[in-house]
Amino acid sequence: MTRKQKSVSRFFTLTASMAAALLACAGHAQAQNQMEVAQIVPLSGPLASVGKEINSITQATIAAFNKTGGTQIVLKTYDDGNVADRSTQLATQATAHAQALISCFGSVGCMAQQKVSATAGVPLIGPIAGAAPLRGKAAALTYAVRASATSEVGRLLNFADTTGLNAVAVLVQDDGFGRSYAAEIDKLAPDHAKLKITRAMFNPASADYGKALAELTAASPNVLLLLANSAHSTGFLNAWKNKQPLPFVLNLAGQANSQFAAGMKGFVGTAAFATVTPSPWEQKLPVQRDYQSVAKAAGLQPSYLGFEAYLNARALTEAVKHAKSTTKGDLARWLDSTPGIDLGGYRLSYSGEKLGSNFTDLSVLLPDGSYRH
Repeated sequence: MTRKQKSVSRFFTLTASMAAALLACAGHAQAQNQMEVAQIVPLSGPLASVGKEINSITQATIAAFNKTGGTQIVLKTYDDGNVADRSTQLATQATAHAQALISCFGSVGCMAQQKVSATAGVPLIGPIAGAAPLRGKAAALTYAVRASATSEVGRLLNFADTTGLNAVAVLVQDDGFGRSYAAEIDKLAPDHAKLKITRAMFNPASADYGKALAELTAASPNVLLLLANSAHSTGFLNAWKNKQPLPFVLNLAGQANSQFAAGMKGFVGTAAFATVTPSPWEQKLPVQRDYQSVAKAAGLQPSYLGFEAYLNARALTEAVKHAKSTTKGDLARWLDSTPGIDLGGYRLSYSGEKLGSNFTDLSVLLPDGSYRH
């Protein structure tokens, strides 16, 4: 090889080395500018439609955030089928790389994921459940966004108290969900001495409401409070209507959905719901308009569930933006140290009691199947 050929060879070798180094640096910079976040929700089974809606709006909210530049959030999605053991297994797998968990659904999945979150030191943001163990100082790495079950039930009991609907029949779904909400009524009842509360339970594994129906109608209530899922709520109301006219109906935020509305379309009477978000359809607040814009871009219709998942995702993106870090520890430190987070008229706080938001409202189901605040 001539001297000239050796020089050319050295030049190309050096150029290739420099290119490889630049590519390595670029790859490292890109990795440093990314954060993996995991979402574990039911994408199969009876709650598949719920999990898919949560996941769709989460993806759309993160996609909108990623377009603004800065840290890019990579969302990894897992299907737990609403099975606790599966949720635990997937959370353990996910937290090996994920820096946060976002929007688990229901007490079954959220309680399982909370345990893994605490062990792995990974923040769990926005559990879509009102259970007391998912909020407060004892829930060190759980950052609830929605109001607690206490606030939700309190809103319904206050409504009954102030409107004179003092004979309250309470239907309780006999499982962890129903019993946890019934415990909130026990806790709050001393503050509502005027209310005469009659309670009956039913087995959610069957649609036999006979015993509960007999017990509650015998009390001649003027208001019926349902602590049951959408399918059983509508089933029980139809059984009641076949026996006698319905009283005023109160229901939880989780049942203010299209399934319940479809089941009660044409319903003659009044049903009101506690909600943990503002109206998904109004445009009074910036956060309402922002949510509707993201939902429209994703081809989704506004809903209470979608709005709640959006608020959770916004809490995550605010933390990522302001923490200026891609580590789980810095995310948690920013959330813990920030006295208030304003998402556009919907405010959160994790300092002090670490309760997220105490926002609750009431919504009425109209005969055409629409909800109005």
